[in-house]
Amino acid sequence: MSSRKVLQHVLRSRSLQLVQRSTTLSHRLPITMTHSVMTQQRVVISLTSLLQKNFYNTQIDISKQPFKIVDYNDIKFLTENEGENSYIIDVREPKEVIEGSIPTSKNVPLSQFKDAWSLSEEDFEKQFGFKKPQKETKITVYCLAGVRSTKASEYLSSLGYENLQNYVGSWADYVEHQKGDNKK
Repeated sequence: MSSRKVLQHVLRSRSLQLVQRSTTLSHRLPITMTHSVMTQQRVVISLTSLLQKNFYNTQIDISKQPFKIVDYNDIKFLTENEGENSYIIDVREPKEVIEGSIPTSKNVPLSQFKDAWSLSEEDFEKQFGFKKPQKETKITVYCLAGVRSTKASEYLSSLGYENLQNYVGSWADYVEHQKGDNKK
């Protein structure tokens, strides 16, 4: 089973547990239900409130999603066709990036995200080594397994960035595909 499928299974199981707990602990569990519609025993729960409390759900209402989800093929295309008006941003911590990163990606750790995006363009470039993206710039974010990149995408959306992409398979998926590509 691929790492992406394992992550989706774990997240789906966790969200169902939360829904079951919320029926008995609703006054103590800080979850905002945006849709209380049961569809094949799945409930769409506000992703923002789940992320704020470190609860995750793979059942996202796509019409309200502030970013496009991309896969390995999209990332491969971006790395081979790097444009000046496009960035791939790795939100992992520097000690994780040492182990490897997607070619052409830039590192802005999630732990520094709020401070980073409040910097002036000049200070941002000094600290991170690349120009601060403009609001219309295509930004694709990734992390290790998609959790931090989702938080980063939502944060950038809240700042007014609209051309956002999230590689939810992230580094784990990229490495898995690279192993397969190298065997060919």
